[in-house]
Amino acid sequence: MESSTQLEPTADILSLATPGLVYHCVCGTEFRVDPVLGGECINCKRIVQSEAIRHTMSATVSISNFQSEEEVLHFELDERGNLINRLYGHFRVDQKLGSGGMGAVYRALDTSLQRFVAVKIMRNVNHCVNSRIAMMLREAVAQARLNHPNVVTIYYVGRQDEEPFLAMELLVGPPLSEKLKSEGAIPYAESIRYGIQVASALRHASQFGIVHADIKPANLLIAGGGLIKLSDFGLSRIQYEPGQPTTVSGTPAYVAPELIQGNPISIQSDMYALGITLFELVFGRLPFELVGTTVRERIETHLTAEVTFPLVWPSAIPREFANLISRLLSKNPKDRYATYDELLVDLKSIEPVSTTTAGVASRAAAYAIDQLFLLVFIAPFAILIFLLNADWTNVSALRNYRWATPIVAFASLIVPAVYLTMIFRGWESIGRYLFQLRIVEVNGLPPRRQQLVTREVLRNSFAWFSPLSLYMNFSNPLLLPIFAVALVLFPCIDSTMILLLKGRKSLHDYLCNSRVVLAVDREKEPK
Repeated sequence: MESSTQLEPTADILSLATPGLVYHCVCGTEFRVDPVLGGECINCKRIVQSEAIRHTMSATVSISNFQSEEEVLHFELDERGNLINRLYGHFRVDQKLGSGGMGAVYRALDTSLQRFVAVKIMRNVNHCVNSRIAMMLREAVAQARLNHPNVVTIYYVGRQDEEPFLAMELLVGPPLSEKLKSEGAIPYAESIRYGIQVASALRHASQFGIVHADIKPANLLIAGGGLIKLSDFGLSRIQYEPGQPTTVSGTPAYVAPELIQGNPISIQSDMYALGITLFELVFGRLPFELVGTTVRERIETHLTAEVTFPLVWPSAIPREFANLISRLLSKNPKDRYATYDELLVDLKSIEPVSTTTAGVASRAAAYAIDQLFLLVFIAPFAILIFLLNADWTNVSALRNYRWATPIVAFASLIVPAVYLTMIFRGWESIGRYLFQLRIVEVNGLPPRRQQLVTREVLRNSFAWFSPLSLYMNFSNPLLLPIFAVALVLFPCIDSTMILLLKGRKSLHDYLCNSRVVLAVDREKEPK
């Protein structure tokens, strides 16, 4: 980003819609932009959103040395083993890390800053550079200006003896594809958190007009601490040649149907690939089987194949996940999410809030406080019932109103009615608030409101029905033993089950399919 006077942009400058503001596009074209409305490159038609303009912090990299009109047939992975100690720019190759996408990846020493980086080398069989190489390198330059914690950082784009190469952030963790091979399906909570991070990274890239075009587990690198990083922006995509059959140069299992039909690539194409990736992470397999004897036939499976969910739905996975996957894998891109903001809202709504089960002591203390709090409001009704019916009372005026006993007894239900209304509206009980406890379903998601209300009725049954038990004592003493035993026995069994059931679940948790966990705040995702 540059101004017409070559001054460094500041937040104040960017906040003004000045006609002197000029954006340097990754294709090399400079064009005027509006910091409020954004702009479109007059050459490559790349759209730059206003939010990207306001928050960009990366320097522009020149790629003029890569422009050429020569033709090239194809790339192949650089499989030469003896590149140790060879220099690519100021990066000295140390050891080979692997192959994939459009090149072989090596660990290399940055001799300038004395740090290890990852260098991806792309070798052209014909030893020439054409518009395809230039386009790929432009996308690498575009990735280099992304500043996001879930995007692999590009340090340098260059060429050594007609071989394009990229120097990027070196990560110690393997890609998710390796984790899938070694461990199988990844736990739901972990998979959703990865999905949120990838969607956040794609949202950031879309603000710069960048579509990844190759979302898959192999391009999601584990960076440690629950962090995932997206790599290989723009290095593998759908390519169209006028007058030629449509050529798909992506990964067959993740190609969106509209690309097979020759339609332009879009953020919805990335959403489709993300949907397949999420399904694969959670269930350890693809959502459908690719059929056919040729690559083309296997790719065309996406046009008609329907998602096959498990016949027996796992209890640890919310049903809402199936709805999200079905929308992401819609055959028509218009039926998918219109923006990443919408997708992130739905992803976060099905993200487990916590996995740490609350201890017995903290639950018992929270329960005692809640019961004490409720009994404070219930006690006046119980005392009044007792005074209305006690033979030894000296308050003769009250004895004349024994007929009001059932009215008082049922009026006491106002307390649970108010309490349950507050719970239904999302309030927490005082005990859970003080001890930082949270109610979740078995899959870690917040329970439905009706589910919470039912749980609270069972949990606080002793407090709710104390006035009614007194009323029954005076109206029909024969029923009192049965009612009293039930009233006392349920809380006792309920509490004892915490010590017996797996996961410290009480009887009312078991009946309501819920559990109590520590209230751990979700990590805030980058905006």
